Amino acid sequence: MKQFIPNRELDEIGTGVVLTYLKKSGTAGLPRCVDIEGIANSMGLNVVYETFAEDDFDKIGFLSDGITPLKIKRGNRTVPFLFPLGIIVVEADLRKERESGKRRFTIAHEVAHHILGRHNPVPQFQRTFDAERVYSVAEMKSHFNWNEAQADKLAASLLMPYFIVAAALKDFNHGNKLKIFGDEVFAPKDRMIIKKMAAQIGVSFSALLIRIKELQMVEYHPISEYVEAVLMTEVIS
Repeated sequence: MKQFIPNRELDEIGTGVVLTYLKKSGTAGLPRCVDIEGIANSMGLNVVYETFAEDDFDKIGFLSDGITPLKIKRGNRTVPFLFPLGIIVVEADLRKERESGKRRFTIAHEVAHHILGRHNPVPQFQRTFDAERVYSVAEMKSHFNWNEAQADKLAASLLMPYFIVAAALKDFNHGNKLKIFGDEVFAPKDRMIIKKMAAQIGVSFSALLIRIKELQMVEYHPISEYVEAVLMTEVIS
């Protein structure tokens, strides 16, 4: 049932989608931020905003298959609403400016589901069930988690293709790799650079942090180097 798509393949697909959109839309020069809603629209997907009323409070995005209703708030009522095929429904709270990164990633995630459905068409538990078979909870959970992980990876590739991240690294760090001490520690200067890069690209700090590691835009140093140079230096009054 599960078909593994290598990360390099997902990266190539994501980059290809962005570059094709830029060419078709006539975008001049290198953008610093991917127009993810524009990409969605170019695929026939429309984004709408609603207040979700699902039992699963973590649900903030939904790609309609045209047959599965979504519980939403309309006034003081909770109603199951059937959206047309190809509608991306996003939680209305994500329209707030401070939620920009989460909103963009949510849209990219649903676009990724659409792309994966065409690139790797396999039966989806949440959409098409085999009437001759009873699925266990473990099977459904495993399949759901697998699909979500693949969609997250492709979403990151759509929002943060190599050339977009490389441009931000050039803008804010002269193209030099960022120093990481141990496995997770950045000096305050480099953390600020990552924050500036994330703001320009339109993603969250944590999403970009994962991405720059994947793209090998960091250079690793022993944690002792940071401790000795920063944390244990003598304070001079």
